[in-house]
Order: sequence, then structure tokens, then C-alpha cells
Amino acid sequence: MKAASWCIAIVMVFFGAYLLVFGNAWAPLVFQLLSGSTIGAWVELVVPLLPMVFIGGGAVLISSRRRRSFQRQRI
Repeated sequence: MKAASWCIAIVMVFFGAYLLVFGNAWAPLVFQLLSGSTIGAWVELVVPLLPMVFIGGGAVLISSRRRRSFQRQRI
């Protein structure tokens, strides 16, 4: 379980970094696909935040794992 959460956290951080670095490649396609629907206009507001969400989510998983291990050492 610990290894799985660590792997998920690392994948989230790297995927967020990938989205951030290669945003010029994937973002125009996503915006083009979303432009046809009414809900797409709302989703377009969230799309630029996706890299930060993945990086932040992975960082939270990593820090929560470290915090739990630190609390166990104090007991």
C-alpha cells in the first residue's frame, strides 16, 4: 500500500510536469474539442490549472506519507 501511494504520487508529479512543459501541444487540441459545447466553456476555465492540480496532488500525497512516518517515529 505504501509503495502504491508513493508510485501514484510520483506519477502525478511527473504527469503534471509533462502537461506543464508540453502545454503548447495538448492544450489547443483540448480547447478545440471543448469549444463546441456549453459546458466546454466552463471546463476551459479549469484546463490551464490541470498541471498544477496534478503536481499539487502528488506533492500532498508525498508529504502526507512523510508526515505519517514522522508521527510514527515520535511515538
